Amino acid sequence: MTQRINGQGFRPLDTSGARRTEGAKTAAGQGATSSETSAPQAGETVNITRSALLLAKLEEIVRAAPAVDAEKVGAIKAAVTAGTYQVDDQSVADNIIRLDRELIG
Repeated sequence: MTQRINGQGFRPLDTSGARRTEGAKTAAGQGATSSETSAPQAGETVNITRSALLLAKLEEIVRAAPAVDAEKVGAIKAAVTAGTYQVDDQSVADNIIRLDRELIG
C-alpha cells in the first residue's frame, strides 16, 4: 500500500517487513481480504507540523539539485592547469569563521 500524506511527497510503504497493528494482525490471521485490512478506520487523522512540511519540501529541492556543478569544476580545473587559479585566503578564513560561529550558535 503506497499513500501520499497531504500531497507533500511522504510515501509510507506497507511491505512484508513493516509492522502491523494488532487489529490488522488479528484480521489477517482470520483470513480477511486485503481490502478489509487496509481500509482506513473512521476518525483516523494524520497531522504534520509546518516544520515537517518545510523539511519535506527542502528534501525535494535537494534531491532535484545536481550533486556537482560540472561547469564550475571545469572552470576551476582549467584555471589550475593554466596556473591562473588563485585562492583568496582572507575570504576562505572569513567563511570558516562564519561557519564555525553558525554551528556553535
